[in-house]
Amino acid sequence: MEHTGHIKIDRKNVPYHLIDDKVTLIPYDTYSALFPSEIKEKELIKGITTGNREVAFLNCRYSSSRLAYQVLIISTCNTGLYEDISSFDRVCFEGKPVNVFAGPGRAYISEDGYDISKRMKSITPRNWDELNVETNLKIKNREMKLSIDYSIWHNKKFIETSMGEAIPRFCIEYSKTLSIKNIPAIYLQVYDFFSFISFRRNIVFDKIYIQRKIDGKYTTVAKVIVNLEDFGDYNNTERNSIIIDDCRQNFGDLFKCVAQRRPQKIYDNFYIPKNGKESSQLTYEKFLSCALSLESEYARLYPSKKDENEKFAYIQGLFQESADKMDMLFALATEDRISRDEFEKCFYGDVNSKLKKNFERMSKTKAKSYQSYYLKIVDALSKIDYSLGEKYKNALNMHMDLVKPVIDRMSSANGVVFPTENEAGKIFADFRNGIAHGNPPEIEKIHCVLFEVARALIYIMILKNAEIDEKSIKNIVRKLF
Repeated sequence: MEHTGHIKIDRKNVPYHLIDDKVTLIPYDTYSALFPSEIKEKELIKGITTGNREVAFLNCRYSSSRLAYQVLIISTCNTGLYEDISSFDRVCFEGKPVNVFAGPGRAYISEDGYDISKRMKSITPRNWDELNVETNLKIKNREMKLSIDYSIWHNKKFIETSMGEAIPRFCIEYSKTLSIKNIPAIYLQVYDFFSFISFRRNIVFDKIYIQRKIDGKYTTVAKVIVNLEDFGDYNNTERNSIIIDDCRQNFGDLFKCVAQRRPQKIYDNFYIPKNGKESSQLTYEKFLSCALSLESEYARLYPSKKDENEKFAYIQGLFQESADKMDMLFALATEDRISRDEFEKCFYGDVNSKLKKNFERMSKTKAKSYQSYYLKIVDALSKIDYSLGEKYKNALNMHMDLVKPVIDRMSSANGVVFPTENEAGKIFADFRNGIAHGNPPEIEKIHCVLFEVARALIYIMILKNAEIDEKSIKNIVRKLF
């Protein structure tokens, strides 16, 4: 893509030249480009192309001669024919990831039979109401409608061999008109969703465009171009992706579950491979990020006692405060310069002194309940090295029926016998700890098996959180892993 125009920066009209994704600013003072200038940031910079189309650059960093941006929006028609491009009512996405999810082949019903001596068997387009899908949901008090609809075209051109096309698109329609400043965040929601259902991060859309509702009909007013990191070609199919038929009843719940993660600062997608080539590779970095994701996902689906009980949280807070003040104590313990008894005397002594003061102000009944939580935390701390292992073991026990096909396939492919749940958790945690402490052991076949099973467990927990039924989860896990 290449075009020129003017943009408004600091109340000045500045000429620019865009080629591919690089924008060069042309200052009126030509000598200024020869000297370093201050880097500034601005959420939105608007302008007009030489061809008289509106443009808007979002999330910008610029100097006197360069402009970097995350999103470019350019109007589909000349300025003045429609309302400006500063707002929209619906955003639509087309491309390979949408095709895989929606399935253009679903648009038709094929005639049964094998006799083609007189003619080919016919294909008939399905009715719109059984083909198109839509669902309403609310994210952060913003009401929206998700939909998948199709454009079906018959081709009668003599020179072309195609009979036509069925093009699905994924759309988000909002109950209230939004500013284009929301586009980057909305794009990330859709990217995260398609990254999750594809189990790949090389998500690229062929077309993204925004629409306005004019006289009761949606009109495309601008196309959207996003600056992306190149993770290679997208080559997924319906055989290794989540498709609409896998989650039709909970389509909106799954989108909401995934789309909310990034705003809640809990999104960690590094256990998802960049592309098909990377999906079968294991490195220390991948194992570590997968272990962190498993641990945090388990904690979100199965909240700890502290999240449910204020008394338990209070006692745990004392332990945390004590630990934060005793960096030297832990350093000494790590270097084997103090014994376990000495460590416990110092560590628990600090907590005990604070508890004793609080107990003096409480009734015996209340103090007794706090004491019980104290004993539970002491017991938990004694097993802290195995917390990840316990979570892995528990996740296996709870979801064994769903993850068993992955265990059987990976164990057979690697020629290993899968260990007991308890031993599997210990091996997984020990390997993670070795990486985290800077002395990772050699990667063995059992680690490859445990890694793939962990990724499957993460997906199972997220899908359960989205209320996908177990039959569908089983089918999804079989396809993805």
